[in-house]
Amino acid sequence: MGNKNKKRGIISAVLRIILATVGGVMFGVFCNPYFGGIINIGNITGMVASVMVILYAVFFEVVNGWIKRQTEKKYGRAILTGCFLTACSAFVIGVVISILMFSATLKNSQGNEVLIVLGCKVNGESPSKMLEERLLVAKEYLDEHEDAVCIVSGGQGSDEGISEAECMYNWLVSSGIDEDRIYKEDKSTSTLENISMSTEILKRENLGTNVAIATNEFHIFRAGKVAEKNGLTYSAVPARTDWWLYPTYSVREIYGIVATTLLA
Repeated sequence: MGNKNKKRGIISAVLRIILATVGGVMFGVFCNPYFGGIINIGNITGMVASVMVILYAVFFEVVNGWIKRQTEKKYGRAILTGCFLTACSAFVIGVVISILMFSATLKNSQGNEVLIVLGCKVNGESPSKMLEERLLVAKEYLDEHEDAVCIVSGGQGSDEGISEAECMYNWLVSSGIDEDRIYKEDKSTSTLENISMSTEILKRENLGTNVAIATNEFHIFRAGKVAEKNGLTYSAVPARTDWWLYPTYSVREIYGIVATTLLA
């Protein structure tokens, strides 16, 4: 009996260390963007989940004892089963969506598409780091395909000095892209509006329905699905996302995909 208890104690201690380490690393990853002025549902979710893991590690025996007592009660067992199934479902949905998000980035451009550059945060009149990454891949695409034109899409937020479309237009022109190759869509305030309003420009200018979408990797899937609903055929021009931002924005994007699916 003594050896069995000792072994159980060692296993418990190891599990607590692993849980505390995982929770601590997770918290650091999701908290890091906060110090860069970024706070959204992605890192809030990550930090809350991290704290829950850490608390479980700290109160490991107490929590396990409480769970064991609840499983001995009819209603307690039902509630715990419901919580477990909900957590498993959320995990599976997250994994499936993550796979779809990655797969969407593999839809390589054929070079004959109209490029749609999706906007994001503008700092004053300058592109944010994330927007600049989108512009860099947009310029690379336009340099490689000299006959291609592009639509820069994005309205003006309350904390932005100019519209995202104007900012992108200025950046591309100053980088050597002919202004005649750029169409501006400066009224949209969401991915849905980005694509639908860009589709109106495609129709008005007889530019066809084949498009390449320039945005961050995590955003390609949702933007592509919106494009398909607007009758477009899309390929991906994915922009790089800094490692310390990727988890936060990926989690936020999962929420966005679920919301878009439910509202469709």
